[in-house]
Amino acid sequence: MQKQFDVIGIGVSVLDAVMVVDGFPAEETVVRAEQRAVGIGGGIAVATATAGALGGRAAFADLLGFDPMSESILAALRAASVDVSCVRQSEDQTASVATIWVNAASASRTIVFSPASDLELAWSDELARGVAAAKILHLNGRHLRTCLQAIEIAKQHGTLVSFDGGAHRYRSEVLPLVRASDILIVSEHFAHEHFKSQTKSNAGVSPSELVSFLQSEFGSRCVGVTCGERGSWIAETDQSPWHQPATTVEAVCDTTGCGDTYHGAFLFAWSQGRSPRKCAEVASLVAAHNATELGAFAFDARQVSAMLK
Repeated sequence: MQKQFDVIGIGVSVLDAVMVVDGFPAEETVVRAEQRAVGIGGGIAVATATAGALGGRAAFADLLGFDPMSESILAALRAASVDVSCVRQSEDQTASVATIWVNAASASRTIVFSPASDLELAWSDELARGVAAAKILHLNGRHLRTCLQAIEIAKQHGTLVSFDGGAHRYRSEVLPLVRASDILIVSEHFAHEHFKSQTKSNAGVSPSELVSFLQSEFGSRCVGVTCGERGSWIAETDQSPWHQPATTVEAVCDTTGCGDTYHGAFLFAWSQGRSPRKCAEVASLVAAHNATELGAFAFDARQVSAMLK
């Protein structure tokens, strides 16, 4: 079947306001931000935007409102060449918003998050067609019931399932998505939380050992554990894990969204027929360059695309 999309994601988008400060404010104080940026956030939204900005055919599904923040998110996704025909808008919904303070000296972050209402994206025939027409379906557990229905369609139409397990996002409810994944790339924290839940052990485990553990647990076609500036460890079916070093850049400005751009770049490269090793190289490069700018989706797509060529 000829596929219309390289990647389609189902998740919750966020409007991020990022500000760089010399120090985090105490109560009853005013702190001046020397740099600021407003843009999209949310793991799946940023990943699909990354794939689109790199030249992939990307689509995204979410539930938004008609408020200015929702419209800003939609405009940013369209600017990244993301198809938003599966984004539903409701008068009862508003966008999620996050304010992110970044310490100028250390690049550490403090985040204040204001979620939207708890409304879930409903399943639709249009979304079913989008999933069937995609090479890869990318999920992280948001809009869980819809994700489960999407997996059924994906398995029927040869669409690969990708799962992003972020730090501090582990919960048993997402395990059906994890088990269905063909491409399983999670944070070291997520992997270790699953290891603890299954083994009842709090022992230290290396990223390579965590990859092997996840391989034995889920049997995904490709398994990865990301470890920030230490790089990532990846393994294909029946192969030993190997290490992809993090790409070195001159200066780190903000690490917001680096894991999400890693996923988007990895899936874009995979959809173009690249090997897992090459996918990891591309993902590392894009994530590192995202860290040199301010915001979750901030890398210079033209510059990075030129480097990849």
